[in-house]
Amino acid sequence: MFWYVIVSDLFLLGFYCFKCCCVSSSYIKSAEYQEEKRDANYTKKKKFIENTVIHIQADNQQYTITAIGMKNAFIRLVAFLFENHLLEGYRLVFFTDGASVIRDYIEKYFGFRQHSIILDWLHLKKKCNEFLSMCLKGSKEDKAEIKQHLVSILWTGRIDKAIKYLESLKPANIKNANKVTELKEYLNRKSPNVTCYALRRELNLRISSNRVEKANDIVVATRQKHNGMSWSKSGSGALAIITAARINGELEKWMATGEVGFKMAGYPFQPYRSKFFAKIFNGCRDFFSLRPDKIGLAICQ
Repeated sequence: MFWYVIVSDLFLLGFYCFKCCCVSSSYIKSAEYQEEKRDANYTKKKKFIENTVIHIQADNQQYTITAIGMKNAFIRLVAFLFENHLLEGYRLVFFTDGASVIRDYIEKYFGFRQHSIILDWLHLKKKCNEFLSMCLKGSKEDKAEIKQHLVSILWTGRIDKAIKYLESLKPANIKNANKVTELKEYLNRKSPNVTCYALRRELNLRISSNRVEKANDIVVATRQKHNGMSWSKSGSGALAIITAARINGELEKWMATGEVGFKMAGYPFQPYRSKFFAKIFNGCRDFFSLRPDKIGLAICQ
């Protein structure tokens, strides 16, 4: 019976999720804000502009959206998805770094329909290593072994087992018990968005939000985030939009007509080619310990 349930869930959820729209969102405090009007009593204070960048991927195509502020970016995202019919017959899969503000905006604007949120693997691994560095003591080899073992558990999405492992650590290895508690609380909070990263890797599916991080570098950081730079909100936002138009292949049309296509652009992309069940049952032997909801999250493209 157990095998029947697992195989049925994999089959039904897998083929349902093959047609997905992947959305990655990130924001960056990119540039020092320069006030345009200053009075005689002006005192310089550091203020930063929050540029939000969103990367959309579907059907071997992509698009990059940028705006000043998370709200403005998500309004443009909703408009783009409607314009390109990506809310019809597609399942939305959001990749995030775990920031609560991004999750809140996803729920605010897309709570009306089915969607999945996947926590970026590199951020999860980095956060756990940071906590463990603050709470462990002992030799360098012992600490490295504990970190590696915890990461190997999380690689297959088993939050419950990871928490039990933390609870089983010997007092001789613990320097700060409060940090262990904080790590367990962090894992509990992020549990709904932790998937089986091993399964996704076997299926050649995404496990991180690295595409929006790269888009952040291209659209904002490379040009605007340098020592001594100061920008107005309108100038920073305009420059980011022009850069986004260039990488979307819309800059020439905008310069000639003042309009953008607001359409997905093709790009080199490795499509899903492997056999579904072959990739699942080969390579990783511990997938059957996963709950059906975790399996469903893992096979969303």
